[in-house]
Amino acid sequence: MKILTITILLILISGYNSYSQWSSDPNLNLQVCGASGEQALPKVANANNNGTYISWFDSRNGSYAVYLIRLNALGIIMMSETLISNNPQSTSLVDYDMIADDSGNAIIAFTDTRNGSNINPFVYKISPQGNFLWGVNGITLANDANTYQPNPKLAKTTDNSIVVTWVYSSTPNKIAFQKISPGGVKQWGADPVYLSGTGAENFTYPSLVTSDNNSVIALWSGYTGSFLNPGNYKLYTQKFSSTGSMVWKDTVYNLGRITGFFTPKIFTDGSNGALYVWEDDRNSVNLRSSFVQHYSSDGARIFPLNGAEISTEAGVNKFDAWASYMTSTNETYLVWKSSNSLQSQFAIYGQRLSSNGGRLWSDNGKEFVPFSSNSYINQVCFSYDTNIVYAFNEAIFGSNNNLQKAFTADRNGVLGWTGSVIDVSSVLSEKSKVVATIGNGMTKIVWSDGRNGASDIYAQNVNANGTLGNTGVFVSSNIEPVKYSLSQNYPNPFNPATVIRYSLNENRTVTLKIFDALGKDIATLVSQKQSAGSYEVTFDGSKLASGLYFYTLDAGDFREARSMLLVK
Repeated sequence: MKILTITILLILISGYNSYSQWSSDPNLNLQVCGASGEQALPKVANANNNGTYISWFDSRNGSYAVYLIRLNALGIIMMSETLISNNPQSTSLVDYDMIADDSGNAIIAFTDTRNGSNINPFVYKISPQGNFLWGVNGITLANDANTYQPNPKLAKTTDNSIVVTWVYSSTPNKIAFQKISPGGVKQWGADPVYLSGTGAENFTYPSLVTSDNNSVIALWSGYTGSFLNPGNYKLYTQKFSSTGSMVWKDTVYNLGRITGFFTPKIFTDGSNGALYVWEDDRNSVNLRSSFVQHYSSDGARIFPLNGAEISTEAGVNKFDAWASYMTSTNETYLVWKSSNSLQSQFAIYGQRLSSNGGRLWSDNGKEFVPFSSNSYINQVCFSYDTNIVYAFNEAIFGSNNNLQKAFTADRNGVLGWTGSVIDVSSVLSEKSKVVATIGNGMTKIVWSDGRNGASDIYAQNVNANGTLGNTGVFVSSNIEPVKYSLSQNYPNPFNPATVIRYSLNENRTVTLKIFDALGKDIATLVSQKQSAGSYEVTFDGSKLASGLYFYTLDAGDFREARSMLLVK
């Protein structure tokens, strides 16, 4: 019996040691994929239980193929690297999209040339175990294989269906929409729903957010002339019902001063409405500024006609703004890159807008990173509680090297965490295509990284307190549980980090402690009053010796202890 027990333990230990996990060192980060060839265009989406899906295009076998991986909250691989599609691919990649549905499945929409020389869009649903729920070749979205149809975008509806939109490159361009049920059935007919402009007007850059009653809100651009020299440029929005019919439609912007290269953005406001962000040069032919609009779920325009300008500071461009809505305060937050007129000096600024679009951080906004010769690309912004989190890629002037950085700020624009911008990846390497997501206070940032030569996929978490690695405390649910409970840590055995989950059925002062085998108090993980709900805490044992440890939970009259094994 003893020999059998030791054998099983060794198997568990050897298997666990092969896993990677979130790094606490910005000089290392987590390598998601380091295969031969190039790994490019990563996407990231939150899965259930604080897990993370990461997808990318991969040329290890010559042509670009699509891969997917799933990590748990600790950054440990739970679904190994899975080949989603190696169908024939264009040598020039276009954009694609990935989200997760309410059941924790990954939904990926991308294009390839399996049906001929023109790229067409397809959509796949992959379970957390790596099963192909909509068939091994996914669902074909287009009904015309001979037309170039790029850039599919996704949104989930409240009935756990998904809506896909993409560009149909006819003359003039149209945009297409289709709804897919959870079972993989097309809901808006065998053919997509198409939207066309008036006369020679081209439609392009469609994107979506979720709204109420199984509906979605779409944003797209319309213009005449050529892409390089567009005329009569407009931004449109429309709410689609669950059946694909129009609920309402409006023109977001009609001044015609947007360049063809700029991609407008749409963000959810967390209340079934939408925020729209773009940049134009309505004030000067040499300088561009960014603007934002807000529509409610019933189609009411909330900000001024043609948008609220985020900053009126003279002599500077305001590029690539990202918006996030704080539902608890009904405020909109924006962060952007500013530059001088020569675009030789760059800075990062932010703005807080009132519920009707008024500027609250002065007309010029708040400076977060001062002007320098370094530039900033691939920004992402989120709100969490009453703070914002902003992650960005800093391009080092005079080199091909980049750094990943992030900061948080409160409603007054005061930097949190260490009171400054933190390093997410301090490795000097070429980095591109940065994407990020946030859940339960943890920000997960993914990018393509050339530190080893050809680009690999790397990732890094940032906890709610600004630390890296597995040192955070997360609320996994605010739904009142049935009873008090303390779960077995996972993984177990562990090295060096593990997750401890517990539940409270009423508000209590909670103490969660770690003890060694002799009963010595090693660490206090939690000591505070907490609301009823389910929680999880990550314990980092990197500074401890291998051995048996115990953790105890005290909450009022409830007390429970469990053991765990640290093996290095």
